[in-house]
Amino acid sequence: MAEEPRERAESSATAPSPDSSGEDHQLRRRRRGLLRMYYGVENEQGKEQDNPVDIDKAGFQPPVFMEKILRECSLNELYKKEERMKREIQELDSNMQYLVYENHSKFIKASETIREMKDDFQRLEDDMTHLGSRMEDITTASGSINRALADRKREIVKLCGVHHLLKKLQFLFELPSRLNKCMEMGFYAQAVKTYVKASRVLAQYQHMPSFSGIQSDCQSIVARLKSDLKNRLDDPNSTTSMTAETVDLLLALNEPPSQLCHQFLDNSQRQLEKDLAVIAAESEKEGERGAMDIVEYVNVVCSGFLANLSLVIQSCYDMFVKRHLMSTEKEELKRSEVAQQTLCEFIHSLMAQCLANVRRKLEKESVHLDSGQLVKAVDKLSGKLQAMNRLLPAAGLEHKSKQLTQQIAESHTSCHAQRLRQSFSDTLTSVRQALVTARRPSSQQDDSLNGHCTALYASIKSGLESSLGQLKAFIEPTVSFSDKRQFRETFCLCLVREGIVISFINHVLDTCHRFTETGDDQSPSYPPSLVLILSRLVHDMDRSTICYLVSYGDERFPPREQGPIVATPTTQLLRRAGDVAQELLDHYVKVQGQVISQMIRKSVETRDWLHTLEPRSVRSGMKRVVEEVTLLDKQVATLYEDGAKKEQGSEGGSRHTYSYTQGGKGYPYSSSAMDSSLLSNIQKLFYERIEVFATVEFFKLSIVTGIIKIVLKALLECVRLRTFGKFGLQQMQVDSHYLQLYLWRYVSDEQ
Repeated sequence: MAEEPRERAESSATAPSPDSSGEDHQLRRRRRGLLRMYYGVENEQGKEQDNPVDIDKAGFQPPVFMEKILRECSLNELYKKEERMKREIQELDSNMQYLVYENHSKFIKASETIREMKDDFQRLEDDMTHLGSRMEDITTASGSINRALADRKREIVKLCGVHHLLKKLQFLFELPSRLNKCMEMGFYAQAVKTYVKASRVLAQYQHMPSFSGIQSDCQSIVARLKSDLKNRLDDPNSTTSMTAETVDLLLALNEPPSQLCHQFLDNSQRQLEKDLAVIAAESEKEGERGAMDIVEYVNVVCSGFLANLSLVIQSCYDMFVKRHLMSTEKEELKRSEVAQQTLCEFIHSLMAQCLANVRRKLEKESVHLDSGQLVKAVDKLSGKLQAMNRLLPAAGLEHKSKQLTQQIAESHTSCHAQRLRQSFSDTLTSVRQALVTARRPSSQQDDSLNGHCTALYASIKSGLESSLGQLKAFIEPTVSFSDKRQFRETFCLCLVREGIVISFINHVLDTCHRFTETGDDQSPSYPPSLVLILSRLVHDMDRSTICYLVSYGDERFPPREQGPIVATPTTQLLRRAGDVAQELLDHYVKVQGQVISQMIRKSVETRDWLHTLEPRSVRSGMKRVVEEVTLLDKQVATLYEDGAKKEQGSEGGSRHTYSYTQGGKGYPYSSSAMDSSLLSNIQKLFYERIEVFATVEFFKLSIVTGIIKIVLKALLECVRLRTFGKFGLQQMQVDSHYLQLYLWRYVSDEQ
């Protein structure tokens, strides 16, 4: 038995220390127990309160607890438990001190507050008691006063009524003098207000002599008042606000509304025509000194004419339309409709003049191609018209605003399209003049062909991008009229895509195609190299430029097809561009072939082939032909790639050499060899048919081959129509051999 504690102590010495989480849990339980003990909270688990070894419970018994830990714990565990209990005691002491201090201060504050509340309630009870006694005194005094004055109350009420009646009678008797005084001082509004206030009483008691005299005096004064108001209404110097005030006063004096409405609109029209004169005068100025820019001009229109017209509309609507609309009588409603119709006609006549002048000014501004300023002006004008439309929707000013915006957009885009066409035409003219300046092909001119083609391409691309960048201002989110779906769709699809992008591309294709419309018997008035440049330009448009330009426009102005408006498909433009490029290239080949053929024709027709001398060398005409073909080859090479030659057999593509000697003489052939060669050539004519004017491909070899075919065909036809002697035939054989030696390298098919 003595060895068991020793073994337990040794084992506990080697055993690990208790878990820190368990210690924290026990510490929290002890704290909660202390708090329950302090606040007197009973634990629900009654059984745990009777546990004698639980130090946190009320039933804790120290002897039992000591016996238990001595029996169960080793020496090391006892030391650790002692240290842990010391730490817990210190923590509990500090927590206890903190809790006692905190709650003690709160209890002191609460007790002081309760003491103050008792004092306040005591004073309040005293005040309420005193107030109750005072209320009883007041009630007693009031009752005694009512009993004392009960008999005189009726007399006092009667006297008060008589007093008010006397004041009214005094007002009526003084009415003529008051009206005269207001007339003398020019207080027409006060005079009308005073008369309207008393007119009902005078009309009610007009059978009494005293009141009838007052009424007659007032009527004569009011007649003069009406005359003065009508004179002020007809005064040309009266402003719109003064006119509206005058009409309102006359309506209060029961003047006929229809007559006043016409008179009010006539007088307002005279004032508004002055503003129209200013607008018309400014719209005629263009480029003059002191002329307004478009934004300033629109500000003058909005702050002048349109502002005054808005005031007239508001005043007329309130006085002659809205007043009758509030009535339920049919006659009043009919008057309201007539007044509204008259007002609408008045607005239409004046707005037609105003918008005509504004449109003329805006269209002049459209030529300057400053889209930012133009859009800013149109947006301000459109916003003003929209605000005026809210005053009187029946006038249809919203429709006029949309119509004006659409017309200005069409005019501006038309100016941009015209500028693009003019820019391309100017560039084309400058290229044409540069080519005409160089009278015949040269190496410097050949090098400049690519630059001319690049200049034309830049004119198309940069010009269109610049125009679309300017027109982007019309659909910016800050622009009010760009939110309208109808305007946005029409502008993007009809005006920009179809009116500018597609129209400009078609214009370029039409302009280029006109260079192929020269008659067969007419020599072109332009250098053939221009046709070559245009063929390359249109060919590039077919391959990439058209797709780029159309997609560039669609990205910035996304079109939406609505109703009968259908966007032109890009494939249609590509197909047309391909056809135009092919026609231009074929026309170039034809024109250049005709130029060289004319040289051959002159060289053949101007020579006497029957009596010519024995050939010693190649004729200069043939050398000139080879030189021209060489220059054309260099010219075409600056714009088109070489292309690939057709592969020939060992015989078909070989360059033949012929013997020019026979028997030690300089004769080319004997008669028998010539006959066999001629027969062989005749057989080849029927066996192999060469298409002279066939469509050429967009490669250098194909283009030059097409020209050489035309040249050789012309030579063949000229030879066929001539009669040759012996030496003449020999000369032609020498020339043909020379052409074969030097032209083979420029053709795609050597045969």
